[in-house]
Amino acid sequence: MEQQPFKYHIIALFILSILVFIIYTFANHLATPTRYTINKTAAVYLEQSYRIDPSKSLTLAKFLNDPDARISEPFDTIAWGLKSQDYWLLMKLENKSAESKQLFAHFDNPMIDYLTVYQIDNQGQLVNTFNLGDRQEQLSLFEYSVPHISFAIAAQSHSLLIIKIDTTGISKTPINLYGEAEFKDLLRAQTAIWGIFVGVLIMAALYNLVLYFGIRDRVYLIYIGYILSALILMGSVLGFGFYLWPVALQQLFNHYIVVSNYAIAFFTLAFCAMFLRYHKDKCWRYKLSLALLSLMFCLGIASFFIVEYISSQIFFVVLVFLYIVCITLIYNKLRSGFRWAKFYVISWIPLIIGAAIQPLELTGIIEYSFATRHAFLVAILCEVTLMAMALADRVRYQREKALYHATHTEQTKLLNSAMLKHAYTTLQLNQRPANLCLIRIIHFHSLSHILNQTQSAELIVNVAQALELQLSKEREFIHLENDLDTCPRIADLGNGVLAFVSVKTQSTHTLHANLSKVMKGLPKHYPVQGFDLQLSYSIGYCALDNENGFDSWLQNGYLSLAEAPHITSPTSPPKTMPTMMNISLATAFQNALKADQLTIYHQPQINLHSGKTIGSEALLRWPNAPYEQLNIESLILLAERTGLINELTLWVLDKACQDIAKFNYAGYTEHKVSVNLSAKNLMIHNLIEKIENTLLKHNVPAKQLKFELTESALIVNQQQMINLVEQLTRLGIEVILDDFGTGYSSLNCFVSYNFSTLKIDKSFIIDLPTHSANKVIVKAAIEMAHSLGLKVTAEGVEDATTQQLLRTMGADYGQGYYYSKAIAVDDYLLWLADK
Repeated sequence: MEQQPFKYHIIALFILSILVFIIYTFANHLATPTRYTINKTAAVYLEQSYRIDPSKSLTLAKFLNDPDARISEPFDTIAWGLKSQDYWLLMKLENKSAESKQLFAHFDNPMIDYLTVYQIDNQGQLVNTFNLGDRQEQLSLFEYSVPHISFAIAAQSHSLLIIKIDTTGISKTPINLYGEAEFKDLLRAQTAIWGIFVGVLIMAALYNLVLYFGIRDRVYLIYIGYILSALILMGSVLGFGFYLWPVALQQLFNHYIVVSNYAIAFFTLAFCAMFLRYHKDKCWRYKLSLALLSLMFCLGIASFFIVEYISSQIFFVVLVFLYIVCITLIYNKLRSGFRWAKFYVISWIPLIIGAAIQPLELTGIIEYSFATRHAFLVAILCEVTLMAMALADRVRYQREKALYHATHTEQTKLLNSAMLKHAYTTLQLNQRPANLCLIRIIHFHSLSHILNQTQSAELIVNVAQALELQLSKEREFIHLENDLDTCPRIADLGNGVLAFVSVKTQSTHTLHANLSKVMKGLPKHYPVQGFDLQLSYSIGYCALDNENGFDSWLQNGYLSLAEAPHITSPTSPPKTMPTMMNISLATAFQNALKADQLTIYHQPQINLHSGKTIGSEALLRWPNAPYEQLNIESLILLAERTGLINELTLWVLDKACQDIAKFNYAGYTEHKVSVNLSAKNLMIHNLIEKIENTLLKHNVPAKQLKFELTESALIVNQQQMINLVEQLTRLGIEVILDDFGTGYSSLNCFVSYNFSTLKIDKSFIIDLPTHSANKVIVKAAIEMAHSLGLKVTAEGVEDATTQQLLRTMGADYGQGYYYSKAIAVDDYLLWLADK
């Protein structure tokens, strides 16, 4: 950590310690009033007894005349309940001092409906009657907000206070007696904390209203609803609401206090779900929140018509479910790494504690004190403060999120070219030599036709993770981002291209060797929905150019990629994957291959001069519904793009040799079968050995097997293809140049490759009798092939006129619908028998 930021951290911690000390001192003074009741500060002694009247028929005279029915215990042992009953309390006060005492009795429950206090002197005479409660008329705001009485006890005498409590709601009423000075201290403490609470919440509401108009996020409106609910609820529970609202309205709030409880619970849950963005997820937790919100809304409305002590008990049950749901929502976000909401999560700690203390104190489970009485109020203050911090943290997170999206790809979440450009600028400023290195997934663009966006992104991430592991073994590859957790070295440039930077000074040959070593460590297979996708890669690299800039550096890197371009004939459209091709079809195709559900059909090849059948071409078919109508060329292309072509070729080879054995068994020992080879098949390990083993497996002579290679296959890895053709020829297998005329091959291929036959593409044959240009091309091709010692097969013969024209031109063999379409092997044997 740098020295200057650390210094500021020390200053911030020092300021925080001062603020904590001030808060502690202030809170300590506010928490003291109930410690100085009259029995602790003056020579006044108390005796307490009480009686609970479920019948609500007891009178003052009956209460006094039946002492045996009273319970002589302190008032904190009263079983305050949520039920309709009266409470009669007796306090015997004895002043043993030589002076008269002016006392104040504080009844700390401003929600009592009716509270009547009778003062009886030592002669048993009724001295005063005091009527309090929020249903009483013509009381002052002071008496409504702070229910109390003032009375005197003469020196060396005693006095009785009889208190009758009649209410339908929360009945617990802590009673404290104070001297005049102590009562003023209590009022000062209450006024201070009430003022702080109201001031902070009103400022918070105004601030959030401004934020709403600026940001237009409805979460701020929900939060304001929470603040207003808290003001109404606490104003009723603590009494200061009479200073905020008209008396009639505050009395209404007191009568329907349970509705206020439902309101604050409603906004608490709504804010929790909205702030944590569950409305974006629409998951079961969000639906659970909506269900509970609906329930609370309905119960809140019903509370207008249900007796308070019954609706209160229902609310306490709902409160348990509220806690469970909110904790579930918060826990799930914490587990999923919702780190920006940490202050909001922390704010729930005092809120949950304070909200639990309030009902527990009101119902007598927790002992009453000034601190517990105001615990929920303090909890809300803490929550508001922490929420302000949470909002600031959320703004910071949104700024970081915007920066993240500017430097990472949307789909893969990997670094993008912006971070690569940043690295380039840094290297350029430091004048460090570097090489841009690229690795491309071959045919990734074609895979986009069968993989959806999510699957493509997962593939890139899988390869990137493996590449990151390989790069971590070498110190020459720099980090593109100083992230303490990941320190990534890779940028995703899109379309299956991953980029990274080497800063090691080395020769091009050494760098190529290092990158080849890295590439070997990348996954060769990737499973997706049950399909085993086979992968291959190409590499590229270029040195840092300080002159032409980043764009030129990146462009040179793309140009250096070692993948050969896909070349097609200008006269034919490029091969594209049909839109129907997807990963589901690829999986079904792979499963059909493994389950031996594919088959090969045979299309005969005829000697144009003798009319005899000299062989056939083995053509792939998928006879199972609904796949029998699929275009086979598209399936072959699908197999090439997904890496399935090698497995498919070996399967076709095995089936072709199996059929040759059938032909031999039927007596057609000179019949030859042609199998198509792809440039991809060069990747088959020990291909020649596998071909020999297949021939031996079925006891088939090599001369009865032929392989057909397309012109485009000759362009890729020419030397490897030349070696393959030579090896096949030595083995006794004929190799045919297929689809002649549709590629870019030069005459040099006839010299370099040891072909036995040239096969003219059907596009030149189908309309041969009426197409003068095709006649010239076909005749020239036949003469050229014969001059080089090659036989000629014409594909696409569909009528007798075309057959006769080809025979006149000197073509050797013909193939097409004129003789037969491709048919299954058993049908083909019957066809041979008829011929």
